[in-house]
Amino acid sequence: MNKSHFLQGLLLLVFLFSVTTRSRSQDEKLKAIFVYNFTKYINWPQKPGNFVIVVLGKSAIYTEIESIASKKTVGNAAIQVINTNSPEEIMDSHIIYIPASKTNLLLSILRKSQEQHILIITEKEGSCKTGSCINFYNKDGKLGFEISKTNIENYGLGVSTDLLKLGTVIKE
Repeated sequence: MNKSHFLQGLLLLVFLFSVTTRSRSQDEKLKAIFVYNFTKYINWPQKPGNFVIVVLGKSAIYTEIESIASKKTVGNAAIQVINTNSPEEIMDSHIIYIPASKTNLLLSILRKSQEQHILIITEKEGSCKTGSCINFYNKDGKLGFEISKTNIENYGLGVSTDLLKLGTVIKE
């Protein structure tokens, strides 16, 4: 009987883990789709070459963005996705994606990128108030994003009012 309960408990844990993994994976796919679609609503200064998206640290979103990049472009530019582990390795880019596990590096990234016209996207609560342009959040199982028009404009980018209508605008 104890062995039966143990196996049932183990199967329940495996099932819950697979559901949680599936939903996290689904969130990463949705975030990657959002990131790509954000490119359509931001006014970018002209930069020669590829449209570069940097993902800081290990994150499942890297693979999802790479998948989109293999099929899509931003305007006429191919999308190049780069994974790096430190702000010092960040090269000239259009978007820097900072997962929650690397949010502690946001301030050093801001110092390095403020005059380079970079859209900074994060996924930790309150990040728009500390310099992020767009921040993903999950409320009641639903993915959403907050957006700072002020931060976007401070980084020399423009933002469409259509994008502002889709997110929660953060007032500084």
